[in-house]
Amino acid sequence: MPFQFVDQSDIKNSKERKLIRSHVMKGKNLGKKRPRREKRSESTAEKSTTAYRNGSAPGPSGNESALVTSGRRTQCESPVLAVTRQLANDFSLLCPTNGVASHTMLHLQQLCFYILDVTSPAEFCRSTGVVEWIWFQLAFYNKAYFHCTIAIASACAAFLSGDSGHSPIALCHMSETYRLVNQQLSSNRTVSDTTVAVVASVNIYDRLYGDPEKAMVHHNGLASLIALRGGIRELAKRNFVISEKAFRSDIELALHCGSNPKFSSQDVPRHLILIDPRGCPEPYKHKDAELADSILYLSVCPELCGVVLDILRFSHVLDQASRADKLDPAAYQTTLIYVGYRLLETKLPHYVSGANTNFDVLAHLALTGFHNTFCFGVGRKLLRFPFLMERFELAARAISISDGDRSRQMVIFWALLVGRLSSLTHGDDLWLVSKLKALASELGVRTWPEVSNALRSFPWVKAAHEAQGEEFWNTEIGHALPLNTCTLPHDSLPI
Repeated sequence: MPFQFVDQSDIKNSKERKLIRSHVMKGKNLGKKRPRREKRSESTAEKSTTAYRNGSAPGPSGNESALVTSGRRTQCESPVLAVTRQLANDFSLLCPTNGVASHTMLHLQQLCFYILDVTSPAEFCRSTGVVEWIWFQLAFYNKAYFHCTIAIASACAAFLSGDSGHSPIALCHMSETYRLVNQQLSSNRTVSDTTVAVVASVNIYDRLYGDPEKAMVHHNGLASLIALRGGIRELAKRNFVISEKAFRSDIELALHCGSNPKFSSQDVPRHLILIDPRGCPEPYKHKDAELADSILYLSVCPELCGVVLDILRFSHVLDQASRADKLDPAAYQTTLIYVGYRLLETKLPHYVSGANTNFDVLAHLALTGFHNTFCFGVGRKLLRFPFLMERFELAARAISISDGDRSRQMVIFWALLVGRLSSLTHGDDLWLVSKLKALASELGVRTWPEVSNALRSFPWVKAAHEAQGEEFWNTEIGHALPLNTCTLPHDSLPI
């Protein structure tokens, strides 16, 4: 039957036109009821939207507990999709009145993917997306946090597109963030956890652009605000999502500036530390006696033994997680933070000098480099710390590799290789390649399987280091070694 267009120009009665339109619109769905769309909690939506529009954040305790409760309901099989979908739906509440552009929404969703990938890497974690969702939801409770989140998202998008300069959009939103946070801090109201979260976010923005001096100023302010809220331990009990950002900032700035951290390993929630012998979950328990027999543990000075054991435990946990049951993201991040503080707190004796001290310094720096291979920047790029890089090069260049002690040579071999893979060296590392070749000849290893086998008892996670290590070895070292270098079978290597 051909289509016929209804000409309503000669119909003067509005009721008749309405009846005609109603009849035309009836089809196969006549009589069916349209199911109502599921919404997030109306009370939460109304409170958060009203709070944002009025510029007043609700009281911290009730709101943040509601966030945690809502976050727990977000767990599903596809956490990334769930979080980004929820983020898009929630921010759409603000679009009509605040003009969040479509490209800004895209940047926010990209930022959400980036945070999920960094904080809960799929190689080791069973990501639920809950922590990240709660972190984004804080934007509904604080106007300044909302603007800072958009600024960080715009900055990350600019970095990923190859633009290292300050994004105009990011600068605009950061200007508004500074104005609002200063307004909040100068008021007579009690400092809330959401205000602490804003300053933590500002610190993240500073570190994105590699401005440690400015970041340190804001970090000092962050530490003061946390002290006003009862200290970092109390904050970690109330809201680990915020305290985790403060911990990471503290460790990164200490490594960048060579300064003492504001917090310590004692402040980290112990029930989330996977390598704590006192409260370690059963799947991750292992015999410390076996780890204490490793070459690295037996070769270093007594001051390093404790942190070496922690790193060996952590390496073992990650290796197990990459092959079997994945880790809880919060426990993974907490353990990474704990190990970072243990490395910063380990001080080598200053009253001893000579070859032994240089050996221990190199081992300590390599342990820090191993830890840094799990601390990512934008686009999973490894973070670079010039202070550490300078110290590593000085120690590595000065180390002697021909003293005849095979155990020490193996430790140096591991340290140089980890230093190369963890961005502790610059691009012009021909001196390091030369040392690795000489050590390979001394140890009798030529192929990558032989190297990989020799590294089994060292801090080494195959899921994180194997592919990159093999590529470096095959392109820079293995092909240049003489064929008669391999003089020892695999099982006779010092492992």
